[in-house]
Amino acid sequence: MKKIFYSFAALCFAIGAQAQVVTFENVDTFEGELTLNADNYQRNFMDEDEIEGYFVSGNFAFPNYCIEDWDFYCGFAISARTETTFAKTTPDQFNSCVGHGVNNSKNYAIYYDASSMMPPMYIENFSGEDQPVTGFYLTNTAWVTKAILEGDGYGGPFETGDYLKLIITATNSAEETKTMEVFLADYTSDEAANHYYLKDWTWVDLSPLGALSQLSFVIDGSRKNDWGLTTPTYFCMDDFNGVAPQQAEEGQAATFEDLTLEPESFWNGTDGTGSFISGGFRFENGYQDYGGYPYCYGFYYTNRTATTYTGDAVNEQYNSCVGSGAENSATYATYNLNLFDNPKGVVVMGEPRQISGCYLTNNAYAYLSMLHGDNGTKKFAEGDWFKVTITGSDAEGNATGSVDFYLADLRSSTASEQYILDEWRWCDLTSLGKVQRLDFNMSSTDNGEWGMNTPAYFCMDNLGGEQPTTVGISQRQSVCPSAAVRYSLDGRSLSVAKKGLNIVRMADGTVRKVIVK
Repeated sequence: MKKIFYSFAALCFAIGAQAQVVTFENVDTFEGELTLNADNYQRNFMDEDEIEGYFVSGNFAFPNYCIEDWDFYCGFAISARTETTFAKTTPDQFNSCVGHGVNNSKNYAIYYDASSMMPPMYIENFSGEDQPVTGFYLTNTAWVTKAILEGDGYGGPFETGDYLKLIITATNSAEETKTMEVFLADYTSDEAANHYYLKDWTWVDLSPLGALSQLSFVIDGSRKNDWGLTTPTYFCMDDFNGVAPQQAEEGQAATFEDLTLEPESFWNGTDGTGSFISGGFRFENGYQDYGGYPYCYGFYYTNRTATTYTGDAVNEQYNSCVGSGAENSATYATYNLNLFDNPKGVVVMGEPRQISGCYLTNNAYAYLSMLHGDNGTKKFAEGDWFKVTITGSDAEGNATGSVDFYLADLRSSTASEQYILDEWRWCDLTSLGKVQRLDFNMSSTDNGEWGMNTPAYFCMDNLGGEQPTTVGISQRQSVCPSAAVRYSLDGRSLSVAKKGLNIVRMADGTVRKVIVK
Protein backbone atom coordinates (compact mmCIF):
# COMPACT_ATOMS: atom_id res chain seq x y z
CA MET A 1 0.00 0.00 0.00
CA LYS A 2 2.80 2.45 0.86
CA LYS A 3 4.49 2.03 -2.51
CA ILE A 4 1.25 2.65 -4.38
CA PHE A 5 0.43 5.63 -2.21
CA TYR A 6 3.71 7.47 -2.51
CA SER A 7 3.84 7.23 -6.31
CA PHE A 8 0.27 8.52 -6.47
CA ALA A 9 0.87 11.19 -3.84
CA ALA A 10 3.92 12.51 -5.67
CA LEU A 11 1.87 12.90 -8.83
CA CYS A 12 -1.01 14.60 -7.02
CA PHE A 13 1.28 16.90 -5.06
CA ALA A 14 2.70 18.13 -8.33
CA ILE A 15 -0.70 18.83 -9.85
CA GLY A 16 -3.07 18.83 -6.88
CA ALA A 17 -5.09 21.70 -5.47
CA GLN A 18 -3.60 23.72 -2.65
CA ALA A 19 -6.90 24.36 -0.85
CA GLN A 20 -6.87 22.66 2.52
CA VAL A 21 -10.60 22.38 3.23
CA VAL A 22 -11.76 18.99 1.92
CA THR A 23 -15.46 19.25 1.06
CA PHE A 24 -15.43 16.13 -1.18
CA GLU A 25 -17.06 18.17 -3.95
CA ASN A 26 -13.81 18.21 -5.97
CA VAL A 27 -11.33 15.35 -5.63
CA ASP A 28 -8.58 13.94 -7.85
CA THR A 29 -8.36 10.25 -8.73
CA PHE A 30 -6.32 8.11 -11.11
CA GLU A 31 -8.99 8.87 -13.70
CA GLY A 32 -8.77 12.64 -13.19
CA GLU A 33 -11.23 14.84 -11.30
CA LEU A 34 -14.21 12.90 -9.99
CA THR A 35 -17.67 13.88 -11.24
CA LEU A 36 -20.36 12.22 -9.17
CA ASN A 37 -23.94 12.16 -10.40
CA ALA A 38 -26.83 12.78 -8.02
CA ASP A 39 -27.74 9.80 -5.80
CA ASN A 40 -24.61 7.92 -6.87
CA TYR A 41 -21.40 6.88 -5.12
CA GLN A 42 -17.80 5.98 -5.91
CA ARG A 43 -15.89 3.37 -3.93
CA ASN A 44 -13.19 2.28 -6.35
CA PHE A 45 -10.18 4.59 -6.73
CA MET A 46 -7.71 2.03 -8.05
CA ASP A 47 -5.27 2.07 -10.95
CA GLU A 48 -5.69 -0.77 -13.45
CA ASP A 49 -5.73 -4.11 -11.59
CA GLU A 50 -4.74 -2.79 -8.17
CA ILE A 51 -7.05 -3.19 -5.19
CA GLU A 52 -5.47 -0.47 -3.03
CA GLY A 53 -5.62 3.21 -3.86
CA TYR A 54 -6.37 6.76 -2.79
CA PHE A 55 -8.24 9.84 -3.84
CA VAL A 56 -6.77 13.25 -3.15
CA SER A 57 -8.07 16.67 -2.14
CA GLY A 58 -5.88 19.54 -1.02
CA ASN A 59 -2.76 18.14 0.62
CA PHE A 60 -4.46 14.99 1.89
CA ALA A 61 -4.82 11.51 0.45
CA PHE A 62 -7.73 9.32 1.54
CA PRO A 63 -7.12 5.55 1.40
CA ASN A 64 -9.36 2.94 -0.15
CA TYR A 65 -9.35 -0.83 -0.67
CA CYS A 66 -11.84 -2.37 -3.08
CA ILE A 67 -12.57 -5.76 -4.63
CA GLU A 68 -15.51 -5.22 -6.98
CA ASP A 69 -15.97 -8.94 -7.73
CA TRP A 70 -16.63 -9.53 -4.03
CA ASP A 71 -18.79 -6.39 -3.66
CA PHE A 72 -16.35 -5.32 -0.93
CA TYR A 73 -14.59 -2.11 -0.03
CA CYS A 74 -13.12 -0.49 3.07
CA GLY A 75 -11.60 2.89 3.80
CA PHE A 76 -13.10 5.95 2.14
CA ALA A 77 -15.81 6.16 -0.49
CA ILE A 78 -17.61 9.27 -1.75
CA SER A 79 -21.39 9.46 -1.84
CA ALA A 80 -24.01 11.83 -3.20
CA ARG A 81 -26.92 9.63 -2.14
CA THR A 82 -29.93 11.34 -0.59
CA GLU A 83 -31.64 8.21 0.75
CA THR A 84 -31.62 7.92 4.55
CA THR A 85 -32.88 4.34 4.84
CA PHE A 86 -31.16 0.95 4.80
CA ALA A 87 -32.51 -2.18 3.09
CA LYS A 88 -29.51 -3.93 1.53
CA THR A 89 -25.75 -3.56 1.74
CA THR A 90 -25.20 -2.17 -1.76
CA PRO A 91 -26.02 0.58 -2.41
CA ASP A 92 -27.49 1.45 1.01
CA GLN A 93 -24.17 1.23 2.85
CA PHE A 94 -23.42 4.56 1.13
CA ASN A 95 -26.48 6.33 2.63
CA SER A 96 -26.06 8.80 5.46
CA CYS A 97 -28.66 9.40 8.16
CA VAL A 98 -28.93 13.02 6.96
CA GLY A 99 -29.29 12.66 3.19
CA HIS A 100 -26.74 15.29 2.17
CA GLY A 101 -23.41 16.80 3.11
CA VAL A 102 -22.77 19.66 5.50
CA ASN A 103 -24.73 22.82 4.68
CA ASN A 104 -26.81 20.85 2.15
CA SER A 105 -23.77 20.14 -0.02
CA LYS A 106 -24.06 17.22 -2.45
CA ASN A 107 -21.04 15.03 -1.65
CA TYR A 108 -19.77 13.52 1.59
CA ALA A 109 -17.42 10.68 2.50
CA ILE A 110 -18.35 7.25 3.89
CA TYR A 111 -15.71 5.35 5.86
CA TYR A 112 -15.88 1.62 6.50
CA ASP A 113 -13.57 0.35 9.25
CA ALA A 114 -12.33 -3.17 8.43
CA SER A 115 -9.54 -3.12 11.04
CA SER A 116 -10.80 -6.46 12.43
CA MET A 117 -9.59 -8.04 9.16
CA MET A 118 -6.69 -5.81 8.07
CA PRO A 119 -4.44 -3.01 9.42
CA PRO A 120 -6.01 0.43 9.88
CA MET A 121 -5.96 2.77 6.90
CA TYR A 122 -4.46 6.27 7.19
CA ILE A 123 -5.30 9.69 5.82
CA GLU A 124 -1.90 10.90 4.65
CA ASN A 125 -0.69 14.49 4.79
CA PHE A 126 1.82 14.84 1.94
CA SER A 127 2.54 18.57 2.27
CA GLY A 128 6.13 17.76 3.25
CA GLU A 129 5.83 18.70 6.91
CA ASP A 130 3.61 17.92 9.88
CA GLN A 131 0.51 20.10 9.96
CA PRO A 132 -2.41 20.47 12.38
CA VAL A 133 -5.89 19.56 11.20
CA THR A 134 -8.75 21.70 12.47
CA GLY A 135 -11.34 18.93 12.52
CA PHE A 136 -14.22 17.58 10.47
CA TYR A 137 -17.98 17.08 10.53
CA LEU A 138 -19.17 13.63 11.60
CA THR A 139 -22.48 11.76 11.51
CA ASN A 140 -23.83 8.21 11.29
CA THR A 141 -24.68 6.23 8.20
CA ALA A 142 -28.23 5.02 7.62
CA TRP A 143 -27.15 1.42 8.31
CA VAL A 144 -25.63 2.27 11.69
CA THR A 145 -28.68 4.36 12.60
CA LYS A 146 -30.99 1.44 11.82
CA ALA A 147 -28.87 -0.91 13.97
CA ILE A 148 -29.00 1.56 16.89
CA LEU A 149 -32.74 2.20 16.71
CA GLU A 150 -34.11 -1.13 15.45
CA GLY A 151 -31.36 -3.64 16.01
CA ASP A 152 -29.95 -6.04 13.43
CA GLY A 153 -29.34 -9.77 13.06
CA TYR A 154 -27.20 -9.83 16.21
CA GLY A 155 -29.57 -8.10 18.65
CA GLY A 156 -32.30 -5.58 19.21
CA PRO A 157 -32.15 -1.79 19.58
CA PHE A 158 -29.45 -0.22 21.73
CA GLU A 159 -30.14 -0.42 25.45
CA THR A 160 -28.65 1.10 28.59
CA GLY A 161 -24.92 0.30 28.62
CA ASP A 162 -24.49 0.17 24.86
CA TYR A 163 -22.17 2.49 22.94
CA LEU A 164 -20.44 2.97 19.60
CA LYS A 165 -17.41 5.22 19.38
CA LEU A 166 -14.80 6.41 16.91
CA ILE A 167 -11.16 6.24 17.99
CA ILE A 168 -8.99 8.75 16.10
CA THR A 169 -5.20 8.39 16.22
CA ALA A 170 -2.78 11.03 14.94
CA THR A 171 0.82 10.18 14.11
CA ASN A 172 3.57 12.73 13.44
CA SER A 173 6.76 12.30 11.44
CA ALA A 174 8.62 11.25 14.61
CA GLU A 175 6.07 8.39 14.91
CA GLU A 176 4.62 9.87 18.11
CA THR A 177 0.89 9.30 18.52
CA LYS A 178 -2.05 11.04 20.17
CA THR A 179 -5.56 9.59 20.43
CA MET A 180 -9.06 10.93 21.02
CA GLU A 181 -12.51 9.35 21.10
CA VAL A 182 -15.89 10.54 19.81
CA PHE A 183 -19.17 8.75 20.49
CA LEU A 184 -21.36 7.83 17.53
CA ALA A 185 -23.91 6.55 20.06
CA ASP A 186 -23.78 6.71 23.86
CA TYR A 187 -26.32 4.79 25.92
CA THR A 188 -23.99 4.24 28.90
CA SER A 189 -25.90 6.55 31.25
CA ASP A 190 -28.44 5.02 33.64
CA GLU A 191 -30.74 7.90 32.71
CA ALA A 192 -32.52 7.22 29.42
CA ALA A 193 -32.88 10.97 28.86
CA ASN A 194 -29.09 11.15 28.45
CA HIS A 195 -28.93 8.50 25.73
CA TYR A 196 -28.08 9.83 22.27
CA TYR A 197 -26.76 8.98 18.84
CA LEU A 198 -25.47 11.30 16.11
CA LYS A 199 -28.32 12.13 13.73
CA ASP A 200 -27.00 15.35 12.24
CA TRP A 201 -23.61 16.69 11.18
CA THR A 202 -21.51 17.36 14.31
CA TRP A 203 -18.15 19.11 14.43
CA VAL A 204 -15.18 17.12 15.77
CA ASP A 205 -12.33 19.35 16.98
CA LEU A 206 -8.95 17.76 16.15
CA SER A 207 -6.79 20.67 17.34
CA PRO A 208 -5.74 18.78 20.54
CA LEU A 209 -3.92 16.26 18.33
CA GLY A 210 -1.41 18.89 17.17
CA ALA A 211 0.65 18.73 13.96
CA LEU A 212 0.47 15.36 12.24
CA SER A 213 1.40 13.38 9.15
CA GLN A 214 -1.24 10.65 9.41
CA LEU A 215 -4.72 10.03 10.83
CA SER A 216 -6.33 6.63 11.37
CA PHE A 217 -9.85 5.63 12.45
CA VAL A 218 -11.07 2.60 14.36
CA ILE A 219 -14.63 2.01 15.57
CA ASP A 220 -15.25 0.30 18.91
CA GLY A 221 -18.49 -0.63 20.61
CA SER A 222 -20.27 -2.64 23.25
CA ARG A 223 -21.79 -5.29 20.99
CA LYS A 224 -19.23 -7.93 20.02
CA ASN A 225 -18.87 -11.61 19.27
CA ASP A 226 -15.83 -13.82 18.54
CA TRP A 227 -15.35 -12.06 15.19
CA GLY A 228 -15.44 -8.52 16.53
CA LEU A 229 -18.11 -5.81 16.53
CA THR A 230 -21.59 -6.82 15.42
CA THR A 231 -22.72 -3.20 14.93
CA PRO A 232 -21.87 -1.94 11.41
CA THR A 233 -18.52 -0.08 11.51
CA TYR A 234 -19.24 2.94 9.30
CA PHE A 235 -19.31 6.71 9.73
CA CYS A 236 -19.81 9.77 7.50
CA MET A 237 -17.34 12.65 7.13
CA ASP A 238 -17.49 16.09 5.54
CA ASP A 239 -15.47 19.35 5.47
CA PHE A 240 -12.24 17.71 6.62
CA ASN A 241 -9.82 20.39 7.89
CA GLY A 242 -12.63 22.92 7.52
CA VAL A 243 -13.66 25.86 9.66
CA ALA A 244 -15.14 25.12 13.07
CA PRO A 245 -18.72 26.38 13.36
CA GLN A 246 -19.06 29.75 14.97
CA GLN A 247 -20.78 29.92 18.33
CA ALA A 248 -24.25 31.34 17.79
CA GLU A 249 -25.98 33.58 20.26
CA GLU A 250 -29.20 31.63 20.48
CA GLY A 251 -32.26 33.84 20.13
CA GLN A 252 -30.30 36.91 19.05
CA ALA A 253 -31.09 38.96 15.95
CA ALA A 254 -28.85 38.73 12.89
CA THR A 255 -27.64 42.30 12.36
CA PHE A 256 -24.49 41.21 10.45
CA GLU A 257 -22.57 43.87 12.40
CA ASP A 258 -20.91 41.02 14.35
CA LEU A 259 -19.07 39.98 11.17
CA THR A 260 -15.68 41.40 10.25
CA LEU A 261 -15.09 43.06 6.88
CA GLU A 262 -12.62 45.50 5.40
CA PRO A 263 -14.28 48.72 4.20
CA GLU A 264 -16.16 48.41 0.89
CA SER A 265 -15.81 44.64 0.74
CA PHE A 266 -17.78 41.42 1.01
CA TRP A 267 -17.64 37.75 2.02
CA ASN A 268 -18.96 35.45 -0.71
CA GLY A 269 -18.12 31.91 0.41
CA THR A 270 -15.10 31.29 -1.81
CA ASP A 271 -13.33 29.88 1.26
CA GLY A 272 -15.57 26.81 0.90
CA THR A 273 -16.99 26.93 4.43
CA GLY A 274 -20.56 26.86 3.09
CA SER A 275 -22.19 29.15 5.65
CA PHE A 276 -21.73 31.94 8.16
CA ILE A 277 -23.40 32.78 11.46
CA SER A 278 -24.81 36.05 12.73
CA GLY A 279 -26.78 36.27 15.94
CA GLY A 280 -28.84 33.12 16.40
CA PHE A 281 -28.93 32.11 12.73
CA ARG A 282 -26.75 30.19 10.28
CA PHE A 283 -26.89 31.49 6.70
CA GLU A 284 -26.14 28.92 3.99
CA ASN A 285 -23.94 29.64 1.00
CA GLY A 286 -22.76 27.83 -2.12
CA TYR A 287 -19.76 28.48 -4.34
CA GLN A 288 -18.43 27.13 -7.63
CA ASP A 289 -15.50 28.34 -9.69
CA TYR A 290 -16.12 28.41 -13.44
CA GLY A 291 -12.73 29.10 -15.00
CA GLY A 292 -11.86 31.93 -12.61
CA TYR A 293 -15.39 33.30 -12.43
CA PRO A 294 -16.69 32.86 -8.87
CA TYR A 295 -20.33 31.83 -8.98
CA CYS A 296 -21.73 32.39 -5.50
CA TYR A 297 -25.28 31.73 -4.38
CA GLY A 298 -27.28 31.69 -1.19
CA PHE A 299 -26.29 34.32 1.36
CA TYR A 300 -23.25 36.59 1.48
CA TYR A 301 -22.57 39.66 3.60
CA THR A 302 -21.25 43.01 2.49
CA ASN A 303 -20.65 46.62 3.52
CA ARG A 304 -20.44 48.04 0.02
CA THR A 305 -22.01 51.49 -0.32
CA ALA A 306 -22.22 51.61 -4.13
CA THR A 307 -25.74 51.36 -5.55
CA THR A 308 -24.62 50.73 -9.14
CA TYR A 309 -24.51 47.71 -11.41
CA THR A 310 -22.56 48.10 -14.63
CA GLY A 311 -22.13 44.43 -15.50
CA ASP A 312 -19.25 43.66 -13.12
CA ALA A 313 -20.94 40.69 -11.49
CA VAL A 314 -17.77 39.64 -9.64
CA ASN A 315 -17.97 42.74 -7.42
CA GLU A 316 -21.25 44.54 -8.02
CA GLN A 317 -23.67 41.66 -7.41
CA TYR A 318 -23.25 42.40 -3.69
CA ASN A 319 -24.51 46.00 -3.91
CA SER A 320 -27.87 47.05 -2.52
CA CYS A 321 -30.09 49.76 -3.99
CA VAL A 322 -29.79 51.70 -0.71
CA GLY A 323 -26.05 51.79 -0.12
CA SER A 324 -26.16 50.78 3.55
CA GLY A 325 -27.82 48.38 5.92
CA ALA A 326 -31.19 48.98 7.57
CA GLU A 327 -31.28 51.97 9.94
CA ASN A 328 -28.06 53.20 8.29
CA SER A 329 -26.01 50.28 9.61
CA ALA A 330 -22.85 49.29 7.75
CA THR A 331 -23.30 45.59 7.02
CA TYR A 332 -26.14 43.66 5.43
CA ALA A 333 -26.72 40.37 3.61
CA THR A 334 -27.33 39.78 -0.09
CA TYR A 335 -29.08 36.65 -1.38
CA ASN A 336 -28.81 35.03 -4.82
CA LEU A 337 -31.24 32.21 -5.63
CA ASN A 338 -29.98 29.04 -7.30
CA LEU A 339 -32.78 26.52 -7.86
CA PHE A 340 -30.58 23.96 -9.58
CA ASP A 341 -28.10 23.03 -6.84
CA ASN A 342 -29.38 22.81 -3.27
CA PRO A 343 -31.09 26.19 -2.76
CA LYS A 344 -29.73 27.80 0.37
CA GLY A 345 -31.67 29.03 3.38
CA VAL A 346 -31.38 30.09 7.01
CA VAL A 347 -31.12 27.68 9.96
CA VAL A 348 -32.39 28.77 13.38
CA MET A 349 -29.75 27.86 15.96
CA GLY A 350 -31.03 26.06 19.04
CA GLU A 351 -34.69 25.28 19.54
CA PRO A 352 -37.34 26.32 16.98
CA ARG A 353 -38.76 29.78 17.69
CA GLN A 354 -41.04 32.41 16.29
CA ILE A 355 -39.16 35.01 14.25
CA SER A 356 -40.37 38.61 14.34
CA GLY A 357 -39.32 39.36 10.77
CA CYS A 358 -36.56 41.16 8.90
CA TYR A 359 -35.82 44.16 6.73
CA LEU A 360 -35.71 43.51 2.98
CA THR A 361 -34.85 45.61 -0.05
CA ASN A 362 -33.73 45.23 -3.64
CA ASN A 363 -30.26 44.36 -4.74
CA ALA A 364 -28.83 47.05 -7.06
CA TYR A 365 -28.61 44.60 -10.00
CA ALA A 366 -32.28 43.61 -9.74
CA TYR A 367 -33.44 47.16 -9.02
CA LEU A 368 -31.75 48.72 -12.05
CA SER A 369 -32.85 45.82 -14.26
CA MET A 370 -36.49 46.43 -13.36
CA LEU A 371 -36.16 50.21 -13.52
CA HIS A 372 -34.52 50.40 -16.96
CA GLY A 373 -34.48 46.92 -18.47
CA ASP A 374 -31.38 45.45 -20.11
CA ASN A 375 -30.43 42.96 -22.80
CA GLY A 376 -32.16 40.08 -21.07
CA THR A 377 -34.89 41.73 -19.01
CA LYS A 378 -37.82 44.08 -19.54
CA LYS A 379 -38.40 47.52 -18.06
CA PHE A 380 -41.18 47.06 -15.53
CA ALA A 381 -44.53 48.63 -16.40
CA GLU A 382 -48.04 48.58 -15.01
CA GLY A 383 -49.07 45.05 -14.08
CA ASP A 384 -45.55 43.77 -13.35
CA TRP A 385 -44.32 42.47 -10.00
CA PHE A 386 -41.30 40.80 -8.38
CA LYS A 387 -41.46 39.03 -5.04
CA VAL A 388 -39.65 36.78 -2.60
CA THR A 389 -41.56 33.96 -0.90
CA ILE A 390 -40.26 32.92 2.52
CA THR A 391 -41.28 29.47 3.80
CA GLY A 392 -40.80 28.28 7.37
CA SER A 393 -40.17 24.67 8.44
CA ASP A 394 -40.32 23.03 11.86
CA ALA A 395 -37.70 20.74 13.39
CA GLU A 396 -39.06 17.75 11.41
CA GLY A 397 -38.88 19.64 8.12
CA ASN A 398 -42.62 20.20 7.81
CA ALA A 399 -43.68 23.54 6.31
CA THR A 400 -45.32 25.90 8.81
CA GLY A 401 -46.45 28.50 6.27
CA SER A 402 -45.14 31.06 3.82
CA VAL A 403 -45.01 34.84 3.41
CA ASP A 404 -44.92 36.77 0.13
CA PHE A 405 -42.98 40.05 0.09
CA TYR A 406 -43.14 42.27 -2.99
CA LEU A 407 -39.83 43.84 -3.99
CA ALA A 408 -41.68 45.50 -6.87
CA ASP A 409 -45.43 45.90 -7.25
CA LEU A 410 -46.96 47.72 -10.21
CA ARG A 411 -50.26 45.83 -10.22
CA SER A 412 -52.31 48.89 -9.27
CA SER A 413 -53.65 51.16 -11.99
CA THR A 414 -52.92 54.13 -9.70
CA ALA A 415 -49.38 55.38 -10.37
CA SER A 416 -48.81 56.55 -6.78
CA GLU A 417 -49.42 53.01 -5.51
CA GLN A 418 -46.85 51.45 -7.84
CA TYR A 419 -43.30 50.93 -6.62
CA ILE A 420 -39.95 49.27 -7.23
CA LEU A 421 -38.59 49.11 -3.71
CA ASP A 422 -35.54 51.34 -3.16
CA GLU A 423 -35.51 51.45 0.65
CA TRP A 424 -35.46 49.01 3.55
CA ARG A 425 -38.93 47.76 4.44
CA TRP A 426 -40.00 45.41 7.24
CA CYS A 427 -41.27 41.90 6.43
CA ASP A 428 -43.37 40.36 9.23
CA LEU A 429 -42.64 36.63 9.69
CA THR A 430 -44.62 35.96 12.88
CA SER A 431 -47.35 34.14 10.92
CA LEU A 432 -44.89 31.29 10.26
CA GLY A 433 -45.00 30.25 13.92
CA LYS A 434 -42.07 28.46 15.53
CA VAL A 435 -39.56 27.50 12.86
CA GLN A 436 -36.20 25.73 12.61
CA ARG A 437 -35.49 26.87 9.09
CA LEU A 438 -36.37 29.49 6.48
CA ASP A 439 -36.21 28.85 2.74
CA PHE A 440 -36.52 31.37 -0.08
CA ASN A 441 -37.99 31.40 -3.56
CA MET A 442 -38.39 34.27 -6.02
CA SER A 443 -40.82 34.93 -8.85
CA SER A 444 -41.59 37.68 -11.34
CA THR A 445 -43.83 38.60 -14.26
CA ASP A 446 -40.71 38.77 -16.47
CA ASN A 447 -40.03 35.18 -17.56
CA GLY A 448 -38.52 33.47 -20.56
CA GLU A 449 -37.70 30.05 -21.95
CA TRP A 450 -35.17 29.37 -19.18
CA GLY A 451 -37.24 30.73 -16.30
CA MET A 452 -37.29 34.10 -14.55
CA ASN A 453 -35.47 36.93 -16.34
CA THR A 454 -35.39 39.34 -13.40
CA PRO A 455 -32.05 38.92 -11.54
CA ALA A 456 -32.84 36.64 -8.59
CA TYR A 457 -31.36 38.78 -5.82
CA PHE A 458 -32.54 40.59 -2.71
CA CYS A 459 -30.93 42.14 0.40
CA MET A 460 -31.71 41.40 4.06
CA ASP A 461 -30.93 42.95 7.44
CA ASN A 462 -31.90 42.55 11.12
CA LEU A 463 -33.43 39.06 10.87
CA GLY A 464 -35.25 38.38 14.15
CA GLY A 465 -34.84 41.99 15.23
CA GLU A 466 -37.31 44.39 16.74
CA GLN A 467 -40.29 45.15 14.56
CA PRO A 468 -40.58 48.89 13.87
CA THR A 469 -43.54 50.58 15.55
CA THR A 470 -44.37 52.52 12.38
CA VAL A 471 -45.34 49.48 10.35
CA GLY A 472 -44.80 49.90 6.63
CA ILE A 473 -43.53 53.49 6.73
CA SER A 474 -40.32 54.40 4.98
CA GLN A 475 -37.31 55.24 7.12
CA ARG A 476 -36.57 58.14 4.81
CA GLN A 477 -37.92 61.62 5.45
CA SER A 478 -40.69 62.83 3.19
CA VAL A 479 -39.57 64.97 0.27
CA CYS A 480 -42.02 67.64 1.47
CA PRO A 481 -41.83 67.45 5.28
CA SER A 482 -44.52 70.06 5.72
CA ALA A 483 -47.13 67.75 4.21
CA ALA A 484 -48.77 64.70 5.75
CA VAL A 485 -48.04 61.40 3.98
CA ARG A 486 -50.46 58.48 4.01
CA TYR A 487 -49.55 54.77 3.77
CA SER A 488 -51.33 51.42 3.66
CA LEU A 489 -50.39 48.73 6.19
CA ASP A 490 -48.02 47.07 3.72
CA GLY A 491 -46.13 50.32 3.21
CA ARG A 492 -47.60 51.58 -0.07
CA SER A 493 -47.89 55.32 -0.49
CA LEU A 494 -51.56 56.32 -0.87
CA SER A 495 -52.69 59.29 -2.93
CA VAL A 496 -56.08 59.28 -1.23
CA ALA A 497 -57.48 57.76 1.95
CA LYS A 498 -58.53 54.13 1.70
CA LYS A 499 -61.22 52.34 3.72
CA GLY A 500 -59.81 50.63 6.77
CA LEU A 501 -56.68 51.40 8.75
CA ASN A 502 -54.37 54.05 7.27
CA ILE A 503 -50.95 55.01 8.61
CA VAL A 504 -50.39 58.77 8.44
CA ARG A 505 -47.12 60.63 8.98
CA MET A 506 -47.99 64.16 10.06
CA ALA A 507 -46.18 67.36 9.19
CA ASP A 508 -44.47 67.41 12.59
CA GLY A 509 -43.03 63.93 12.02
CA THR A 510 -45.41 62.07 14.33
CA VAL A 511 -47.25 58.99 13.14
CA ARG A 512 -50.94 58.26 13.61
CA LYS A 513 -53.23 55.35 12.85
CA VAL A 514 -56.43 56.54 11.19
CA ILE A 515 -59.47 54.36 10.51
CA VAL A 516 -61.41 55.41 7.41
CA LYS A 517 -65.01 54.17 7.19
